[in-house]
Amino acid sequence: MAAPRVAGRGPAGRESLRPYRLTVARTTAVTPHTVRITLTGADLAHYTAVGPEPRCKVLLPPAPGAEVVVPDAVPFWDAMRAIPEHSRPIVRTYTVRAARPEQHELDIDFVLHGDTGPASRWAAAAREGDVIGLYGFLSSFDPPADTSGYLLVGDETALPAICGIAASLPAGVPARVLVEVESAAEEQPVDSSADLSVTWLHRDGAEAGTGTRLADAVRAEPVDPRTYAWVAGESSAVQAVRATLVLERDLTKQRVYFSGYWRRGHAEDE
Repeated sequence: MAAPRVAGRGPAGRESLRPYRLTVARTTAVTPHTVRITLTGADLAHYTAVGPEPRCKVLLPPAPGAEVVVPDAVPFWDAMRAIPEHSRPIVRTYTVRAARPEQHELDIDFVLHGDTGPASRWAAAAREGDVIGLYGFLSSFDPPADTSGYLLVGDETALPAICGIAASLPAGVPARVLVEVESAAEEQPVDSSADLSVTWLHRDGAEAGTGTRLADAVRAEPVDPRTYAWVAGESSAVQAVRATLVLERDLTKQRVYFSGYWRRGHAEDE
């Protein structure tokens, strides 16, 4: 018997995309290396729910203390390119952890990795009243109608999306979650009405984006031919998991969504 479909799911159309100019309402430490930034602003009155893992572009200051220019012209990316390079926002991709548009609030979780990237640097120093831009939102979660169960795989950068997807699943549907994090201190609750099983894989000092922990864990999983797999995280690890599912476990490519959120040794725009 196929798993029940989640109402309203499927790829969101481009009509859902628009710019948002928001400010930091508060920051909350979720784990030693994850901070939750709650953003607020009147623009969130236009927020449209697009799926369980709404993805957006975050527009960051081009330099510490600089103003964030949030274009409101259409087409948006043409307007971005028209901004002088020294003033142009730095753009990174993030998933909304939770949205409360009726309160004009949404949460985005940032993984902190020191001063090695503009998003981590901004999030670590973020204070109430700081201005930030968003451009969103899209969703890509689109399992086939005859899906019998779910396999959600990723690292800490994929946790907001994994948690959103898990929370959207119907009661009783089988779902397996495999997440690689630095240590037990980085684990987070994954709430769901599904028949959920969560496995945490710890790097324990190994560099993020190295090793075969996720692919090995997937290889050990029982995978029904009608499973829908959602995989995101470091690019090489994602590719290894996808190859395992398609070449070794015979899942069709239509049953495996994959996204390389980041690539070890490279910035997002490289």
